[in-house]
Amino acid sequence: MAGHMKVTGQLGQVMGESSSISRTYACLFMRELDVGNSFLDEASVHLNVPEGAVPKDGPSAGVTMATALVSLALDTPVRPDLAMTGELTLSGKVLKVGGIKEKVIAARRDGVNTLCLPRQNEADFIELKEYLRAGVTAHFVDHFDDVYQIAFEGADVPKLPFPPRGQPKATVVTPEQPPPSAELATEAAAAPAAAPAAAAVAGAAYLRAGGPELPPSWMSAPPAWRQDIQQR
Repeated sequence: MAGHMKVTGQLGQVMGESSSISRTYACLFMRELDVGNSFLDEASVHLNVPEGAVPKDGPSAGVTMATALVSLALDTPVRPDLAMTGELTLSGKVLKVGGIKEKVIAARRDGVNTLCLPRQNEADFIELKEYLRAGVTAHFVDHFDDVYQIAFEGADVPKLPFPPRGQPKATVVTPEQPPPSAELATEAAAAPAAAPAAAAVAGAAYLRAGGPELPPSWMSAPPAWRQDIQQR
């Protein structure tokens, strides 16, 4: 019996096509990796994207779905500290996607500090403010071969029978920022009572030093002052 995959979760046309591409490529990849592993060619797989009431679309989950299918075929979990995004082609190339800032923030919110991103998104990541990148290790890949090596690093899985295809992987490690000093926090808390320029400088210094958000006293400050911080 030939395998097939059912996909649910109110997906749009682009994401539905991306899931089909992911399955096709995962089957091809497994044949290259382990010719005796025919799991994906024979299994009936049901892939569900949670929160079915929320419409979803776009190609960004391509590498993620393919990695999940390879994990299923190998009966080996992906490392738990990893998040990834990228459009996947039938030849295994990983293409640029949008929303890098939002995806980095979502990963940090869930305590994930290792990211696998498309090679073409490296500039988008570097342009993020340092406090968003702090403590994050980002790998930029051009082909699924590198995704496989990163996702199953340290696991007992078959090695690639050939060198990784595509451009070489690039890695950017951003050191964790130390917490802001008590002096900076005090200065930022008192800043709304100061002149606008001085207030913006104090608030910006606090955030650059690693402060997670402005002190509560800033909530009553004029919106223009708070906006000025982002420009500093």
